[in-house]
Amino acid sequence: MWIEANIDGLVGPSHHFGGLGVGNLASHEHAGQVSHPRKAALQGLRKMQLVASLGIPQFLWLPPWRPNWQLLANLGFRGPPPQRLAAALAEQPQALSAAFSGAFMWVANAATITPACDSADGRDHITPANLIASWHRAGEAAERRSELELFFPSPRSVVHQPLSAIVPLRDEGAANHMRLCAPAGDIAFHLFVYGADGEELSPAWQFLPRQTRAASEAIARRHRLSPDRVVGLRQHPHAISAGVFHNDVIATSHLNVLVHHELAFLDAEQVLDDLEGRFYQTTGVPLVRRVVRQEEMSVQEAVASYFFNSQILSPPLDRGRGGVDVPKMLLLCPRQCQQSPAAGAVIKRLLADPEVPIDHVEFVSLDESMAGGGGPACLRLRMWTQRQNLATLPASRRVTSQLVDRLGQTIERWYPHQLTLPELAELAVVEQIDEATRRVHQCVASL
Repeated sequence: MWIEANIDGLVGPSHHFGGLGVGNLASHEHAGQVSHPRKAALQGLRKMQLVASLGIPQFLWLPPWRPNWQLLANLGFRGPPPQRLAAALAEQPQALSAAFSGAFMWVANAATITPACDSADGRDHITPANLIASWHRAGEAAERRSELELFFPSPRSVVHQPLSAIVPLRDEGAANHMRLCAPAGDIAFHLFVYGADGEELSPAWQFLPRQTRAASEAIARRHRLSPDRVVGLRQHPHAISAGVFHNDVIATSHLNVLVHHELAFLDAEQVLDDLEGRFYQTTGVPLVRRVVRQEEMSVQEAVASYFFNSQILSPPLDRGRGGVDVPKMLLLCPRQCQQSPAAGAVIKRLLADPEVPIDHVEFVSLDESMAGGGGPACLRLRMWTQRQNLATLPASRRVTSQLVDRLGQTIERWYPHQLTLPELAELAVVEQIDEATRRVHQCVASL
């Protein structure tokens, strides 16, 4: 039996609003504002705790060390640390923000993962995203590769190098990838969503698309996926210009359920209709596809509420009458959806639809993450594994009540209460960030 486990990124103590996210309206809007790292980390931790409490395997990744001194050196900032930090703030504040970037918390960007049951060679395949569209994130590829190797140490798994760091191969990981499968999890179709074919520019784009078709196709080949189980979809230019920098801002999926906005994809209706037929023929179960029309919820409202960045989750099956398993799904939404009449109406429609196996909704507060442009699904990387393999995953990274308590106390004690960009140039703040990072790493290592 294949099951979906979740890996979330623990928010780091350098969390701030640098405004560096390409095409990310929330990032741009909150650039330079006061951030609250302690609050952000606790909000993310509570979300992980909720998912774990549902009986879903929930793991976490720890924040890498900041600042990235090598980045500052590569950009020509030299001398003692106070001198380098002050020069970066004065001459190129984007460099200072990039060196302290906390964007690693959004691990949906970290990699594309396909399980062994999908590949021709019977191995798990993992490609860390190169993230070259945003200069503050490109350095994460090497950091996250070591984390991925920790979770996939088996010879039955292949952790690839990121794609070459060139513009035609810019890759943003699972944020632009959806795996649709039968409830058993072992028969799947892969949807790769891209914004550009390669190097071309278009007057239809207000922002540069972060994913290319060439990158998506390269990952599908690397991962030994059958071509008849791979579908390429192009992002709608209108959506990109409206702030849909990733597909997971305009579409969400889980098992055989796919919910997307009508302007998520360009000229894709025939492709998706064909997918529905092939999905049923291959898996024996229908693909439950629901389209949210522009008159129900505009693209702008979808970006503002982050409804499509909700997580759809499958808690363990209940035993129904006669001992028959009763499937159910839960929709985990950002609390901003409660403030949006359009999002509320869509949620109500999905819950009332007898063919949609979503029977419950939960709302979570992720205000700090949302202010940077990341909702529940942005904080989560999905990992398909066989249930018996859960015991082989690093136990110290599995979210338990004990781990949540220990981390919560550590975050309360050591994380900065608030941060602004100029404060990152202060040596005392740098030392506090370093100490907080060390403490959370120690906290996990001691369990």
